[in-house]
Amino acid sequence: MLKVLIADDQKLLRESFKTIIENHGEMNVVACAANGREAYELCGKCNPDVVLMDISMPVCNGTEATKLIKSDYPHVKVLIVTASDDEEDVSEAISNGANGYILKNVGTEELMLAIKSTYHGLQIMHRDVFRPATFNKNLKEPVRIQNNKVIINDIEIPISDREVEIIRMIVEGKDNKEIGASLFIAEGTVKNTITTIISKLQLKDRTQLAVFALKNHIV
Repeated sequence: MLKVLIADDQKLLRESFKTIIENHGEMNVVACAANGREAYELCGKCNPDVVLMDISMPVCNGTEATKLIKSDYPHVKVLIVTASDDEEDVSEAISNGANGYILKNVGTEELMLAIKSTYHGLQIMHRDVFRPATFNKNLKEPVRIQNNKVIINDIEIPISDREVEIIRMIVEGKDNKEIGASLFIAEGTVKNTITTIISKLQLKDRTQLAVFALKNHIV
């Protein structure tokens, strides 16, 4: 069972998330916290796999708590679940080590997928928080898409239909196993293909690849 810790200062939301998660069957809520300090302390006691972390909380906010947790418990994944799409909140959360950032208006299935994807090592970002320049400043400019080629600063980089399909699935939050099952290819092949795409587009990781794809309308 995937162990989840919920940190939110609103009791109703904590209880709602707990019910949704435990009804899923594959996850167990091991603890709930009303602020970031409690979330940090409970990580030491309950050893969760994933923390669902709100940002606006008393005593210790979500971004501060994320920094504390990732410092002392780096194996614990932190998924920000908040109403804020503010650029500073997004930037600070990711800088402090958050493994994902989604908004509270997601549906049940999206939430479950985000938790599982975060657990499996994918950095999940809600589409509405791709706007900040923070996530675009390291991407190459200008970019054009033409005839199955990504053209960056007049340099043509071929990109196949299969690679585009894999990028689309990354944006949707699917892990390597799910991508492989959908395309009927080995998980290792998916991993190698993603590494190749990231390398030839001169990006750093899957998150930048997803940002790049959305920003430049690849998917």
